[in-house]
Amino acid sequence: MSAVALRSRRSRRDGPGPGQGGGRVPVSGGTEVTRKVQPGKLWAKEPGVVTPALPSTLTAFVSLKPGRAALLWGESIRSLGALACAWAAARGTRVLTVDAANVFDPYRLVREARRLGVSPREALARVQVARTFTCHQLVRLMQEMPGKLRPGSLVLVLGPVSPFYDEQVPLAERRRLFKELTATLEALKMTNPLLLLQPRLPPEAPNRGFGRLLRPIADVFGSCRELASGP
Repeated sequence: MSAVALRSRRSRRDGPGPGQGGGRVPVSGGTEVTRKVQPGKLWAKEPGVVTPALPSTLTAFVSLKPGRAALLWGESIRSLGALACAWAAARGTRVLTVDAANVFDPYRLVREARRLGVSPREALARVQVARTFTCHQLVRLMQEMPGKLRPGSLVLVLGPVSPFYDEQVPLAERRRLFKELTATLEALKMTNPLLLLQPRLPPEAPNRGFGRLLRPIADVFGSCRELASGP
């Protein structure tokens, strides 16, 4: 189980950013979102459309639908990613998972799906996974994605910041590519709910501020920590 503190785009507090955390993330105006979730209140319903929201194991809730994005970072990203995929599969929603941090766990996905009464075959059929290992691969994949997506499908990106801390790529090149990525994500969320999960980077990684650049995409954001591990 995980605890998550979420803030709306209008919160006045600064908090550690994604990654190590990728720089402190400046936020402006509003109130903090700290609602508890009831099991089953997981989906924001639009006329004729069922879209996913964050799992009920989170202590805070914000529904996801086309036009909205959430950004979470912390130690429990592996389990949160599996939970998000399992809940989407249980609701009949397709998920495109882009794993840029090598944290996607299909075994955990299957366990969570079984708890929700979804067979492993069905869960794995509804969750498509693409892995990227460099910042160039991640940007290219995200740019090619819109033509392959069904409207309303959940787009889950694991480690959107991680590959941009590869010091073998010149910093100017990484900044250029990250600007392309943020523009692509901003456009993508208009047709598909977007969930960005960023594991913390190693403390020795130099802070390049990519978390701060990613922050404006998210309508809500927050950090999470592991309270108890599942079986």
